[in-house]
Amino acid sequence: MSVRLRQSSIFASISLPPQCPGALAALVLVGTLLLPAASFGDDNDSWAGRRIMTKQPGIRIGHTDEFGRQVWVAELTDMVYTVLEDRDGWLHVRQRGAEDWLNKEQAVLLEDAVSYFGQRIRANNRDAVALAYRGRAWKEEGDWERALDDLDDAIRLDPGRSAWFRNRGLVYDELREYDQAIRDYDQAIRLDPRDALTYNHRGVAYKAKRDYDQAIRDYSAALHLDAKWSDAYFNRGNAYKARKEFDQAIGDYGEAIRLDPKWSDAYFNRANAYRAKKAYDLAARDYGEVVRLDPEDADALSSLAWLLATCSEERIRDGKKAVAYAAEACELTSWKSGYFLATLAAAYAEIGNFEEAIKWQKRALESLSYEREEGDKARQRLQSFADRKPCREE
Repeated sequence: MSVRLRQSSIFASISLPPQCPGALAALVLVGTLLLPAASFGDDNDSWAGRRIMTKQPGIRIGHTDEFGRQVWVAELTDMVYTVLEDRDGWLHVRQRGAEDWLNKEQAVLLEDAVSYFGQRIRANNRDAVALAYRGRAWKEEGDWERALDDLDDAIRLDPGRSAWFRNRGLVYDELREYDQAIRDYDQAIRLDPRDALTYNHRGVAYKAKRDYDQAIRDYSAALHLDAKWSDAYFNRGNAYKARKEFDQAIGDYGEAIRLDPKWSDAYFNRANAYRAKKAYDLAARDYGEVVRLDPEDADALSSLAWLLATCSEERIRDGKKAVAYAAEACELTSWKSGYFLATLAAAYAEIGNFEEAIKWQKRALESLSYEREEGDKARQRLQSFADRKPCREE
């Protein structure tokens, strides 16, 4: 059974921050005064959990301390963020390893961004900022051609902006034109060698090219610039795991989890690394944590069920739980995933119900992708089930 890996993180994962103090406020543009926040009442039109774009570069996040003094926390160097909280016109967002508040008026919902920046461009077709931001908005909508057109125009009008090159690199990443992406990231780093975000993106591109050594160097450079950035730890863990350096991978996933305890992908990938080391109890624990954090994560349900059904260590196996988890994964995917159906088959075999095991293994083989990737092994398992032998994965 193949083990799926949660992919590299380009943008920060999200976990809810602690309750903010009453004196908390937001900072708007660089150089402006810090405005005190209101009473933080409920907002029926909350943007919490939704994605936003900032309206221009130079926006900083922060708050006032208990003495009313201005506290700058970070400049928002990316364009797209997920809102952690929305309170009385202030948005709580995370900038890599830091999080705080910005004025809601300085952002636009991502779904409205193309229209908003389009209006600015119609008013001034040489507005490089609007072109670059609309280019990123097109990228988020999956319109790569329009994204490149806008970013090309922005770079032509203002070639000294590292963020423009970085965002064009993201589009090339999506197109799997990794060499071109790396060239843009290189230029972005030449223009701004202290932007951790660009090193992280370039690391993702190098990992896609299977240049794991360079990817690890880039993730390490990002962490040197921002030691509290969980994404860079997660991504470096993926690169170590790809090199089968599981101890290093586990260490980095652990740091990502320490910084973001609700990040289910980090638990999932650490479980895979533990499983590769045959630390099955720790793998089961981490898969279980993913299920606790997200009970509808079908991959985690199936992975945990497979481990409980097929583990070579008897103390780990629990056929009844395996059947329950596998059936839930199948239900969540409308009984269409060959991999999850095969997990259910193995789970039934573990409790000695070989008729059901054969039934679901045959159903799994009806999936063309599963048959192509697992066909030989699946037919061997079918024969084992016919011989009334459960599946064991060493």
